Amino acid sequence: MRNIKFILLFIIVSVNSFSQNILTINNEGVSLDEFKNIFYKNNHDEKIDQNYLDEYIQLFVNYKLKVKEAEALNMDTVSTFISELAGYKKQLAKPYMRNKEFDENMIREAYDRMLKDVRASHILINIEEDDKESYNKALSIRKDILEKKISFSDAAKKYSEDKSASYNGGDLGYFTAFMMVYDFESAAYNMKIGDISMPIRTKYGYHIIKVTDKRDAVGEVQVAHIMFKINQEDKNSINVAGQKINQVYERLKSGEEFSDVAERFSEDRSTAVNGGRLPPFGVGKMVPDFEEVAFGLLNVNDISIPFKTDFGWHIVKLIDKKPVSSLSVLKDDITNKISRDSRSDLSKSSLIAKLKKEYKIVNKVSVFSSLRRHAFVKVSNGTWSSDYENISDVLFTIDTMLVRTQEFIDYILINQKSGSDFDVMYQEYVNQRLLDYEKNMLEYKYPEYKSLLKEYREGILLFDLTNKKVWKKAVEDTVGLQNYFNMNIQNYMWGDRVNATIYNCASGNISRSVKEYLFKKKLGIRVSEKDLLDKMNMENPLNLNIVSNKFSVNDNEYIDMVEWKKGLAKDIKLDNGSVILIDIYDVLDKEPKKINETRGKVISDYQNYLEQNWI
Repeated sequence: MRNIKFILLFIIVSVNSFSQNILTINNEGVSLDEFKNIFYKNNHDEKIDQNYLDEYIQLFVNYKLKVKEAEALNMDTVSTFISELAGYKKQLAKPYMRNKEFDENMIREAYDRMLKDVRASHILINIEEDDKESYNKALSIRKDILEKKISFSDAAKKYSEDKSASYNGGDLGYFTAFMMVYDFESAAYNMKIGDISMPIRTKYGYHIIKVTDKRDAVGEVQVAHIMFKINQEDKNSINVAGQKINQVYERLKSGEEFSDVAERFSEDRSTAVNGGRLPPFGVGKMVPDFEEVAFGLLNVNDISIPFKTDFGWHIVKLIDKKPVSSLSVLKDDITNKISRDSRSDLSKSSLIAKLKKEYKIVNKVSVFSSLRRHAFVKVSNGTWSSDYENISDVLFTIDTMLVRTQEFIDYILINQKSGSDFDVMYQEYVNQRLLDYEKNMLEYKYPEYKSLLKEYREGILLFDLTNKKVWKKAVEDTVGLQNYFNMNIQNYMWGDRVNATIYNCASGNISRSVKEYLFKKKLGIRVSEKDLLDKMNMENPLNLNIVSNKFSVNDNEYIDMVEWKKGLAKDIKLDNGSVILIDIYDVLDKEPKKINETRGKVISDYQNYLEQNWI
């Protein structure tokens, strides 16, 4: 276990970066690169001298010896270890499973779009079973619009299957990047004002898009508002709310505080309690009429004139206004949004295309054709049951990796459903195996990934072994814990203490009643503490509070204020009129603690003892 050989320790701090072993542990070498990677990761600002280096080397050796012990105990074969490492491996692989050039372009594109707001209208045509029929319907509507047989707004009201079009004529208001599905967004941003698109397919159906405006991004604002609700179908409701908002506006013009007026009068009670303050919002988050006024305010504390939306009458005050931040500030947020957006599928496709150029994929055409003839129809029905004989045939290869027919069959059986396309499933399976192959190659392609994965592997092993031999053992080994406590009893001693009762009296009258109670008690007259509390707290439950305990120095501020001797201590009078009485029964000498009185500290010390004597 202790077969350790040091080689040229001084090279750790050398600028040389060539790979060589600086020590061996149980015949396994530790390279200079590995040691330097761990050493400098844990020592950013420490002054490095020979003593510090010697100490660190010993810690490193102990760490490696413990990992070796865990491996000797086959702890790296336990299912929980394998599962935990697989989870970390999956996370660590993510930054490498990207086409970085493509992703950077996507980030840049998204940011450039965030600098512009687009206003557009659309007509949505649902996709029926006959996709071509839906597409032709969209084309026909577009043709009628271009030939001015019908306006875009009227066509949206008449044909669009977006229900909101019935009252907004298909107008979506302003939007920016990530607010629409990517294909719709891309079409809108690539169009000119006034253009009407060809039918654009998304997961919702076919869209005919008309871009009505483009502007520099307005960024984000925070406003407070005062609102009076209306019923759009009741003219009297609209008029009454209008009168109220005008009266409130006069109060604001006369100098009353906006927050006070909002709290008193606004009918949006969810915001009124905060002075009418709304959370910050960007484009497309409020109804267009509200947005137009809010973003139109130029200076902080500017107040709008009363205006009406479909929800009511409003007055708005500008609290804060922020432009779109720089790319460096927004990059992480954009990256996260891309990972949750349909753009992530494009990113994955670009990586697959890149890997197909890097690795040689050979499809065994005859094997594929034979399997396809046998399974195609049943797979499309989602009913294939794998009645195929040549399961051991190689279906395709990725470099030197062989993928057999049985593996693809297993994939089909798990994923087939009615309407499945055999050819699509095959291509998806090839892509999946290609990505799996790339994950397995990461350790060979990227030394930093291999090093990081090794750190995680050894860290999990060390944690599991330490838990078994130190942390868990210290808690569960009650005999060992008791023996350790007995051998080190001198470390677990009580200091000077008093056995006392503290009476916290709300007034002098209460303190006099308590003293009367204590006098009777000392005379041997039977009196009850409960009866005392009930009597004193009859009118006010805070009149008297009683605490009895064994107190050490600094346990209680009042105990520390009196002289430690038996009997009733001198009254402590507080500024609020309260009186503290302390009755000391005994002054206790130093004595050993019982294990249950200091179990937490004993367990911690026992753990340190076990770890120190481990290696």
